[in-house]
Amino acid sequence: MADNRVLLQIALDILTLEQVKSLLTPELLAAVDIVEVGTPLIIRYGLSMVEKVKFWTEGKKIIFADTKIVDAGRWETQEALSAGADLVSVLAGASTYTLEEVRDTAHSENAQMVVDIIDLSLTDHSKVSFLYSLQPDYLCLHLSTDAVKKGGSLLEFSQQLPFVSSRQLFLMVAGGINMANLPVIVHDLEPAIVVAGSSLTGAQNPDEEAKKMRRIIDEFIFSRDNSPSN
Repeated sequence: MADNRVLLQIALDILTLEQVKSLLTPELLAAVDIVEVGTPLIIRYGLSMVEKVKFWTEGKKIIFADTKIVDAGRWETQEALSAGADLVSVLAGASTYTLEEVRDTAHSENAQMVVDIIDLSLTDHSKVSFLYSLQPDYLCLHLSTDAVKKGGSLLEFSQQLPFVSSRQLFLMVAGGINMANLPVIVHDLEPAIVVAGSSLTGAQNPDEEAKKMRRIIDEFIFSRDNSPSN
């Protein structure tokens, strides 16, 4: 993150193998930085899908295995990394021992960890404090798909969270992000990584949609870095 560039991640979730392969065009891959092998894909095909995506992207993209680890931190992290993942996720609700095992195992293999707060109870103040001390590579502010389908808003959800105002951790943001809300999300949340799922995979022209999202993000970065206050 030394260059302050906001990374764009495509989330590949409820898709078939054939759909994934057809989505990963040179044009789309030129616009995104990270390719996520989502939890539904891992459930459907296993970690072999991580190997396939690594091969289809020719090793030129960061591969995120959204494993949502909750136990057996060392073993499950090693399995994901062996399949070709560069990033793995662990649930914030996992035990402190598991969270530390995922971090230490990932870092020993020059990989990175994402802590997903989709299951975090904000009343668990000791866990919130622990997450700060854990210093994950990224903390994912994640509004669930089911909440999005019920009309939930990532921005409203994020207002409840201490992690946005504290600015102490690199943030990944996910859940219902599209062309309409992307400008305000990058402005208000200042994420390190923006995750786009069905807004890209379900678009009529995913290549063009990815390019537009990349342009919005880059315009924000240019404006931010060239503002008089910087």
